[in-house]
Amino acid sequence: MFKDRSFFAVVLALIWCLLPTQAQMSTTRKSIGPIFPAKSALSAQPLFSPAVGQVFYGIAYDIANSKDVTAAQAELAVTFLTAAAELDSEADYALPLLIKLGSKHSDRDYSKQVWRWLVSYVDTSADMEVAEEAVTYLLERLNLREERERLLEGMLRGLGGKKDVLDSELATLLGLLKAEKADFEAAKFYLMQAYDKNKYNKLAFAKLAELVPDQVGPAIYLEHLRLVLRENPLDIDTALALAQYAEGLQLYWLAAGAYEYCADLFGYLYPTEALPPHIYLPWVISNYNTQRDLHKCLQTADRIRKTGRFDILLEAIAGRAASKIGNDQEAAQIFRAAEQKAQQLLDQGPWRKGSLSESPPAGRPPQIGAKQFAWFHCFATQDAAKALDWANRAYSTEPNSPAAAALLAYALVINKQVEWAKPLIESYEHNQIGDLVTAHVQLADGQRGAAIETLKSAISKDPGSLAAERARDILTEQGGEYIAPVDGDVIMTVLGASLGPRVIPEFVRPEDAISVQFNIRGNEFSYGAQFGCTVAVVNNSPEPLVVSDDGLFRGNIRIDARVSGDIDREIPNLVSRTIRTSLLVEPGRGLLTSVPLVTGELKRILVTYPQASLEIEFTLYVDPAITEQGQVSNRLVDIEPDKVVVRRPGIELTGTYLRNRFNSISTGQMGQKIKTAQLFVGLLKEQHAMAAHGTLYRFKYADWMPALLKNALIHESGLLLNPTDDEWIVKVHAMAEMLSLPLDQELTVAVADNLNNTHWPVRLMTIYLLSRTADGEFDRVLGWAAEYDSNELVRNMAAALGADQPGTLRSQSVR
Repeated sequence: MFKDRSFFAVVLALIWCLLPTQAQMSTTRKSIGPIFPAKSALSAQPLFSPAVGQVFYGIAYDIANSKDVTAAQAELAVTFLTAAAELDSEADYALPLLIKLGSKHSDRDYSKQVWRWLVSYVDTSADMEVAEEAVTYLLERLNLREERERLLEGMLRGLGGKKDVLDSELATLLGLLKAEKADFEAAKFYLMQAYDKNKYNKLAFAKLAELVPDQVGPAIYLEHLRLVLRENPLDIDTALALAQYAEGLQLYWLAAGAYEYCADLFGYLYPTEALPPHIYLPWVISNYNTQRDLHKCLQTADRIRKTGRFDILLEAIAGRAASKIGNDQEAAQIFRAAEQKAQQLLDQGPWRKGSLSESPPAGRPPQIGAKQFAWFHCFATQDAAKALDWANRAYSTEPNSPAAAALLAYALVINKQVEWAKPLIESYEHNQIGDLVTAHVQLADGQRGAAIETLKSAISKDPGSLAAERARDILTEQGGEYIAPVDGDVIMTVLGASLGPRVIPEFVRPEDAISVQFNIRGNEFSYGAQFGCTVAVVNNSPEPLVVSDDGLFRGNIRIDARVSGDIDREIPNLVSRTIRTSLLVEPGRGLLTSVPLVTGELKRILVTYPQASLEIEFTLYVDPAITEQGQVSNRLVDIEPDKVVVRRPGIELTGTYLRNRFNSISTGQMGQKIKTAQLFVGLLKEQHAMAAHGTLYRFKYADWMPALLKNALIHESGLLLNPTDDEWIVKVHAMAEMLSLPLDQELTVAVADNLNNTHWPVRLMTIYLLSRTADGEFDRVLGWAAEYDSNELVRNMAAALGADQPGTLRSQSVR
């Protein structure tokens, strides 16, 4: 900015005088004269420069990533990006930023442009965050449901087949709109299409389950639960739902694996807490019913004992498992120890406040009583005499209890006293044990057919229980057969086709499932070098890694920088972005992205202090989160943030070196001139910084240097004013470097001379640079450029720059 505004007013007057008198009074474009070249002169010579395109993209990127982007700034960035695409036909890299700016920050209606950009952008590698922003923006511009339906139908036609995940999202949105107006057949069609394209689409599945519940069979629901767990392996509610649903279908091999997953996950999430009964009990029951994993019942029982807890149901199953394995001695030992422990607890009486401690220990089983003893001897030890003794005690204590009555009736049956059992069963509502007693009574009365049906009913009430096991044995003896509600082999085939060989989930700790690779090619960079990093999130687990809002990795990265050496600076949130280019990362593969690091505050430091020797430490956070202490960490705390350190040595200046660089302006190649412009402007910035803030470090300076550096820019054959036609690329680069350089009168005049350059990128850069240093006094020139420049992009730039100036009409269009 100018400290002396008067001399800039003089410069503006000089610029204004360049306009012909007719131009100042007429509204016809052709009267503007040489200050804004005629359109025909530009269109006859289309320009091509990927290098300048990258310059414009860099400016737009910095604008877009600045704090609190305004609508006017978004317009500037869009214009720069459009200019980059105009200069480089391969500038597809600009599309994501164009879509984001048009969708989020602009006050204008960019619907047509966003749609066109989206069509050009979407392919298999498109980032879903960008695509979803565009879709949301386009839908929000419409008020009527019918309009949104037509838009989504058009999107499915125009974008369909390019990216399955996007197809799924579009079909879901359209299906929901159809359901809103009760067009359920159409809704079903689109939602099924959505789920077919992306089996991780939970919204589509939930709506389908609501609309056509009869078509969501056990195999499909199991697949859904299994995929939801794959998406978020730390979701213990989903893991339990999968285990419980499989157990309910009597798919004990799957239920046992899922409960084991729950046990491992619980240990990871709550390392200081004991495994609760609602996990370990159904786990051992499921293992008991698999036949092949009976040994795991013994292992689990031992695990619970080691925590100092006692559970008579667990001990009963462990004893029965030992017996089925053929180890009768171990079974007897388990039963004996369990009976002694249960008797000890019974003798202690009910848990009361003040007994041993104020509250029961965590995980303490239900109070041991006569009913528990009766059940234990009826179905675990199968000791008929003890069963009858304890069942009588239980019934005498609780004569109105159906459970106590059923246990007594069963104890009577196994003691060959069926006639005494019948009146007990008739007096109470039947439970599973009651059904088992009824079947015995029916068999005693010769009602074999009725008994078989009763036994099947008893089994179905709790198929995994020890009582159900006894009912199966009797059913087999009578020549009957219990058929499970689903065919396990069929389910396994269906799940295997969808999930592959790993149908049963296996818990992998996040730090073992995911590794992060943070690489910068090189560890030392010279002044002016552009460098970036690659970030790869590698899937080390045996299953695909799902990248989503609910996934183990949600796609978010953040890079902080710490500058040390001649300058000390902390730069939080240097880069923050979301990567959603792939929904799935297969085992052994990685999700890779490239990230520019010379941006924002770090870029300003690097270009402003060329003689400073700096060390830069970059810290990468994956799915960053803020702790209670206000510190940044990874959301998955066991994965440590990654760090990389690079050096940027200061330039060693000599008089000879500077003069040689100065002389190369007239003889060197374009690349040399661009580098010279960067260095000389950087040295001017450094001098201004030292003057403003004091000497920050030792640097070389001579009285003749400012004049030499400035002359390199303002000389008639210098970097800004060289009349050679192909020097326009150098001029754009030079002015881009000058964006944060305070301009004095001589520099301003030299820059302003480019307002009449025949190459539109030069004029575009000129009005942008001058507007940043003019403190609003450049408005008249912006007004003329917005109305009369021959290039649409220059007109758009002028209009965007003058958007905040009241009283000036602006016309703007975007192609």
